[in-house]
Amino acid sequence: MRGVCDILAGVEITVSIESVGFGGAGVGHLPDGRVCFVPLTLPGERAVVRIVRQKKSFVEAAVVRMTEISVDRTAPRCPVYGRCGGCAYQHVRYERQLELKAEQVRGLLRRIGGIADADVRPMLPSPEQWSYRNRLGVHVEDGRVGFHGRKSNRIVPVSACPIASPGVNAQLAALAANPPRENRKITLREKSDFHGFSQVNAGAAEVLAEVVLGMLAGADGHLVDAYCGAGFFSKVARENFRVVTGIEWSPGAVQAARADAREGEIYVEGPVESHLSAALAAAPAAETALILDPPSEGISPEVAVAILANPPAMIVYVSCDPATLARDLKKLSAKYAPDFFQPVDMFPQTAEIEAVARLKIL
Repeated sequence: MRGVCDILAGVEITVSIESVGFGGAGVGHLPDGRVCFVPLTLPGERAVVRIVRQKKSFVEAAVVRMTEISVDRTAPRCPVYGRCGGCAYQHVRYERQLELKAEQVRGLLRRIGGIADADVRPMLPSPEQWSYRNRLGVHVEDGRVGFHGRKSNRIVPVSACPIASPGVNAQLAALAANPPRENRKITLREKSDFHGFSQVNAGAAEVLAEVVLGMLAGADGHLVDAYCGAGFFSKVARENFRVVTGIEWSPGAVQAARADAREGEIYVEGPVESHLSAALAAAPAAETALILDPPSEGISPEVAVAILANPPAMIVYVSCDPATLARDLKKLSAKYAPDFFQPVDMFPQTAEIEAVARLKIL
């Protein structure tokens, strides 16, 4: 006998969209109770959808036709939107994008972090909602230049991207007009003397820096900046601290950070796991503030152990993945509780979310 999942393969069914999940897909339910994820839909909409992928507890579906449309829906700017896998919210009014992302932060903190009533502030908007990306990765495959499709490795050819900066788009157009022969991924970026990690959205990065600086208010002793890159946050905050210690694995980024370092400003090259314990032990805990800005994977168990062994008075955690942020807060919950969260929209039109948490010691 075939199971329910087999019976539903390819079936068309009407679904009411109740919310939008992390990643950007609308969320509804099938009559059997399973969750149904439908990309490019919004809360309050109804759609006839076709089941395209199934699991025991959920299915994924594609819109066949809309039967009820949200007032928050707007026309996408990109001609390949929906086929390209880069953007998830071009069909949504920008103000509603901010609300949906803040709601997703609350939901992830509740489900993964066990934080029932997280104080998540309204998401701060990016100064630019379009033409903001100063760095973009594209794929070259069999003479075509473009991005991977949604949930696919197939190339969607493009010669312009509405969220890329003019300089990056000029490079993209030139590459599309004269693609290289070999298949590879190419990173296009605004011209710069620095080739280490930098923020993709310069305007929103300034907003983010102000948020971090505000969360550090009242601290003035030793600042430890883990995963510091070229010292983006350290440089903003150094006027307020007697000593600044940055930790970064990239030699190029450390070299850039050291180039204009002042007295009392030190940058250590190597993994955070290797240097954090010593940095935290270098000053009394009551005088130490810690910035965590890890990659999307979050902090490792070794980093969590180092923090709990020498707990600083204050932690400001900058996260590019609220799911791993929620997980890491649970790791640190023996000695820390979240004070509040401030999301910042670093990546308009996409499903990516940047959120900053201030942690208070128990």
